Amino acid sequence: MPGNTRGRDKGDKSDRRRQPSRTGLLEFSARQDFHYRPNNASPQAEQAGTGGGRFLTSAQGFANQVLVRAPQQFHIHDTQVAINCLARAEWSVTRYKNRRILFFLPSQALGNNVCTLLFLQAFLEHCQPREVGVFCAQSASDIYLRAGNITVYALWLSRKERRRWDVVIDLGHLESRRNIEFWPVDMEADLLAAFKLTPSTRYANQRAPVASDRPLQIGLFPLASSPLRTLPVAATLAIINALRDKGQITLCLNRNQRQGLLFSKAIRPQLPPTVDVIEAFSSIGDLLESVGQCDYIVAADSGPAHMAKLSAVPGVAVYTSAPGDVLQGRFSNLSCWTVPYVGDHCAAPCGLAGVRISRDGQVGCMGSLGVPAEDLPKTPGGKHTAMVDHLFQNPVPCVHQLREHSNDLVDFIVADLNDRQTP
Repeated sequence: MPGNTRGRDKGDKSDRRRQPSRTGLLEFSARQDFHYRPNNASPQAEQAGTGGGRFLTSAQGFANQVLVRAPQQFHIHDTQVAINCLARAEWSVTRYKNRRILFFLPSQALGNNVCTLLFLQAFLEHCQPREVGVFCAQSASDIYLRAGNITVYALWLSRKERRRWDVVIDLGHLESRRNIEFWPVDMEADLLAAFKLTPSTRYANQRAPVASDRPLQIGLFPLASSPLRTLPVAATLAIINALRDKGQITLCLNRNQRQGLLFSKAIRPQLPPTVDVIEAFSSIGDLLESVGQCDYIVAADSGPAHMAKLSAVPGVAVYTSAPGDVLQGRFSNLSCWTVPYVGDHCAAPCGLAGVRISRDGQVGCMGSLGVPAEDLPKTPGGKHTAMVDHLFQNPVPCVHQLREHSNDLVDFIVADLNDRQTP
């Protein structure tokens, strides 16, 4: 939903303190009252809208699955709307105290939203606004709701409600977001720098010890949103066998992902009977709570690894393509381990967030396809079930190395846990 001037707010175009929103917006109205909540969000994220009102949304899935499918209830007025927002150059010099500030969220990645929450806590502490809100949090709504001091618009914002906010800021204008598919950023640090703020005291960096006088609650989160970053079954089993005498292990999966189904089918026959398995969480809020209840976790480069920052849960984060030091930022609660892969076309970490499509239509990465990054111009669209199946059985080179040689990772985890349990 790219923005244009056709649906732009009325205002003084010469005002240099304003610029049109970058995050794509759609405007719709409803004939009758309605209510929805995002997939994977708790009941607290549900929104209600009134018939006859005008609404804005940046949720493409909501537009496709709800608005388009119910023309008798909803009318789409414009698919290319932009509204006036505070100009990027004004972020660090504007006075926010005692004003209502609304932030547009351009990403649904759980890690990005955890980092945005960390920034918002610093913003609340230093800038002292009357109210802070986030727009179109979608499935990440629970992350902000759990904070308890942020107004959350999960799926839409009414035009009437928009006028209640004194300042609107579109975080889609953050320059560092432009190339995150090829190299991630420390989103919290970049947002803090953009507003010239120091980190929140509510979420301070901690490296807490691990109890040594009782069995531990150990959480294992091997899945990521991309097969490029998911832990292999063989490595996961090796970790389980190494930690099984340390306490109760809970293996957390996601049956709503194709690779989650494949992972469960492959690992269940090989699991020790003492391992608990959670096939899926009912909401992101439940996942967040589960991470916080663990004494120690081992996680792939995924949402749970970022969620651990909010509760200072100790453990190890395992990285393949992404640089762990960048993604962990200022937090040291999780020790970072990166697969030591070096090949003819790439080396870990290469920076890719997910697999790419080559110019001739093949799906993979630089190492698996034997091409440079510039020959992988696009990301796959849609579900691509066959691609996920193929990469699960035939992983990209860095994941393959981790599958075949997991001893170094296991030794690192055991040493990390023993070190944290030492009085």
